Amino acid sequence: MDDGIEEGVGESSWPPAAAAAADSAGGGGGYTDIRKEIFDRLMAKGIEEVVKDPPAFREQLHRHFERLPASTISLCMCPPPAGGSYSIDLDVEKAEDVLLHRRILDECADPDKRPVFHVRFLRCIEAPPDSQDKAQDPSTLREAEIGGSEPCERMMEDLTLERRKVADDSEASSARRGVKILYIHEIIFSMVDKTKLLAQLSALLSEVGLNIREAHVFSTTDGFCLDVFVVDGWETEETDGLLQSLKETAARNHASLSNPTNSAASERILELQEQIGDSNVDRSFLQIGEKIASGSSGDLFRGTYHGMDVAIKFLRAEHVNDSSKVEFLQEIMILKSVNHDNVVRFYGACTKQRKYVIVTEYMPGGNLYDFLRKQKNTLDLTMVLRIAIGISKGMDYLHQNNIVHRDLKTANLLLGSDHAVKIADFGVSRRPSQEGDMTAETGTYRWMAPEVINHKPYDHRADVFSFAIVLWELVTSKIPYENLTPLQAALGVRQGMRLDIPSGLHPPLSKLIQQCWNENPNVRPSFAEITAELEDMLRPLHQAPNSSKGSNRQSKAKAHKKSQR
Repeated sequence: MDDGIEEGVGESSWPPAAAAAADSAGGGGGYTDIRKEIFDRLMAKGIEEVVKDPPAFREQLHRHFERLPASTISLCMCPPPAGGSYSIDLDVEKAEDVLLHRRILDECADPDKRPVFHVRFLRCIEAPPDSQDKAQDPSTLREAEIGGSEPCERMMEDLTLERRKVADDSEASSARRGVKILYIHEIIFSMVDKTKLLAQLSALLSEVGLNIREAHVFSTTDGFCLDVFVVDGWETEETDGLLQSLKETAARNHASLSNPTNSAASERILELQEQIGDSNVDRSFLQIGEKIASGSSGDLFRGTYHGMDVAIKFLRAEHVNDSSKVEFLQEIMILKSVNHDNVVRFYGACTKQRKYVIVTEYMPGGNLYDFLRKQKNTLDLTMVLRIAIGISKGMDYLHQNNIVHRDLKTANLLLGSDHAVKIADFGVSRRPSQEGDMTAETGTYRWMAPEVINHKPYDHRADVFSFAIVLWELVTSKIPYENLTPLQAALGVRQGMRLDIPSGLHPPLSKLIQQCWNENPNVRPSFAEITAELEDMLRPLHQAPNSSKGSNRQSKAKAHKKSQR
């Protein structure tokens, strides 16, 4: 899920803008204070490893905090914390959590123990029956008299027979009142950090039947992740079964979490290489120039091939594994099969040698994401519509050829010198099977359709939702949900949140955006319809008076739109 703001490059290390500013303004003073508070609290509690050798433990604590810098994703159903660092996310009342996190990271240092899962029960809450499939705002939930927020160990010690009777009575009472008891658990996950890990973990939790209520996602300076999820959906406070289910589901459906290479992927690589066949470029004619972009697993260079200006994409050596190879080869397969004025032109590839290479036409205008960031003011309506029409025509062509892009966003749209736009980056694009099953949470959170986020069946209409976000960017020149982390944005979209459309926007364009990001995929227009709508909007802006030619074009567009419906 790479995007123009590095969402896919080290997903665990993207902080909200406010968090970064707060940490910078704070000068690190708060970071030091929290260490002292944690240390003092553990000393006061008489924790053996602390009181046994305080200076040694203080040094261990310092090293632990240094591994977890002021950089995190934090998602809560309540307003996000004022800052975004490991220190700010900590609760001094639960100082023992720091010991737990340190032990988990120490365990993860052993390759034979990865990935590391830790599960504990937190509390019970009451929720209306219709909240079973959605996380609720805490203001709508009432904590039951059982539970609380103590660490698992203490809670389990306190659960005497009398407390269990209270719990049983509370559940019976809740059933009579028509409310549901939700068991809240905390799941901590650690392994070697990598791109798209957050999407895989989210998919894993969903497959086990869990709903994410909070997520605090950290990256260590030495390349590990420490991801803390607060979830509901497990129907008991016991944790052994939940832990077992997580491990079994991960081993069965998510082999890359523990092993980046597997036999199925290796077989797929050989199959794709055979299908690609003679697409190899002659490297002796390939001249490599300056680097112009970097993605989640590849670098893009400007160069020449047989005297033509080209873009040369390399799979980076440090990211070469079976999963990245499959994605790279699938992109080549898509590029080989397409030919349209609004899709980047493919010149060739090399997959036989150690370094995988894709050669495509060079687009001097760069990507649309960067172009919009450079605009001091929003684009005029004519340019917005022309760019949007180019994207829509390219996407219509892809959909007509049964290709779902699955990562449509401004960073994957390239501009020519005359602002002609072309669709690029087909690494996660697919030709859907007849069953329509495709991987959940594929793409980039800020542009992702709710059905993809929610792990529901989806098809080409997910691209239409992403196009709505691109349209919004074209008319605002802003980053979607710029004050939210990617995960917070995804949860908001899941609950119906949408971006604010400028009040003075051309009304038909405003209406089109709303149609394209409709919650119901069946209500969204096709790209053929979108193209006709956009051309209807553009025509009056440059149509000569009494032009019969323009009138004929309008009639044809409307007829085309009607036939599509």
